[in-house]
Amino acid sequence: MKIREINCVDEFKSIRETWNDLLGKSRDKNIFLTWEWLFKWWEYFSNNKKMQILVIEDQDDIIGIMPLLCSTYHTFLFSYNVVENIGINLSDYGGGIIYSDMDDNQINKMFNLIKYYLNYNKIIIRFDQLPDNSKFFKILHNQSFCDSLFVGEKKTGVSSYLPVQSSLNDHLNKLSKKFRKNLRRGEKDIEKNYGKIEFKKILTLNSLDKNLKDFWSLNQKKVNHQNLPYFTKTQMEFLTEVSKELANNGWLNLSFLDVNGQHASVVLGFEYEDRYYYYQTGSDPNYSSYSIGNIHILYILEDLISRGLKEFDFLRGDEAYKLRWQSLLRSNNRIVMMPKSYISKFQFKILNWIFLYDEIKKHNLIENYKLYKYKIKQINENEKLKNKI
Repeated sequence: MKIREINCVDEFKSIRETWNDLLGKSRDKNIFLTWEWLFKWWEYFSNNKKMQILVIEDQDDIIGIMPLLCSTYHTFLFSYNVVENIGINLSDYGGGIIYSDMDDNQINKMFNLIKYYLNYNKIIIRFDQLPDNSKFFKILHNQSFCDSLFVGEKKTGVSSYLPVQSSLNDHLNKLSKKFRKNLRRGEKDIEKNYGKIEFKKILTLNSLDKNLKDFWSLNQKKVNHQNLPYFTKTQMEFLTEVSKELANNGWLNLSFLDVNGQHASVVLGFEYEDRYYYYQTGSDPNYSSYSIGNIHILYILEDLISRGLKEFDFLRGDEAYKLRWQSLLRSNNRIVMMPKSYISKFQFKILNWIFLYDEIKKHNLIENYKLYKYKIKQINENEKLKNKI
């Protein structure tokens, strides 16, 4: 068993088929670990970063891929080179890709090899947004191979999800009586006051450009209504282009809820291996009092049920509306590994502050204030909702 690095774009490009084939055989497969998502991210956000993808091979077979890059973080007093996930910030889940049929002995051998690589090169590795139910997280959390390493762990948030039931009524019966009533009343009031509601999925590539423009228009209306910062131009370009790339593989689920022939709500979602990802939304503020977004979710669930998908993933965030759907929770986690020393715990604390500072400085003062107000609002709404449940 051996490790080799991929450090150039051409080699990253050439491994596409092998990458997705291995991901398909991995227990932790998700849309954010696909070659398409990560390669497109690299094209847009790789400035001042060094590609450092680790490929683990056993008798010429690729049995593991760690999609990593090297970033340099600066503060007034400290500077750290950190090897971390490709796709950080825009990817709701991170981690590595490992072949699912490996036995415990092979897994231990692989991670001992990674430990040797880390110690030999004296590097810090950061894995972010690891879901607590992933095999990759459980291996690192167990730390059985980490005798000479410091492994720091931090919960970074939660993700909500719904197991898709066999019928829409099964979902509705799990909801509170008030929420269920509000959904149906909102739907009836919209049709009474504005016109017919129609659920539309974009199934052809021919109209995708126009429909993605419509998505951004409604997304910005919603963000403006909520008084939140917009996506940057680069982020918008990335999401537009990666959506087209995913559509070529049948992994895009872009849907609209039209009222009287006009777009009222939109969801940019993805599908991968029987799982639906509720990624970004937009809506016309004129329909906000009718809970247009939740009505849209109802139509999406009906579509997923009809096609036999297994999970509706709300992704990162603890917004109150997710609790109303009686969603289940899994934690997202950060794991930082480095050679063990007497200052490792201190370094881990410093690194977490540096990562937080790096997030904050991406927005100006006004944008950070808006995000803070929105966060406080969500916390208050969640507390009220929990007290009622």
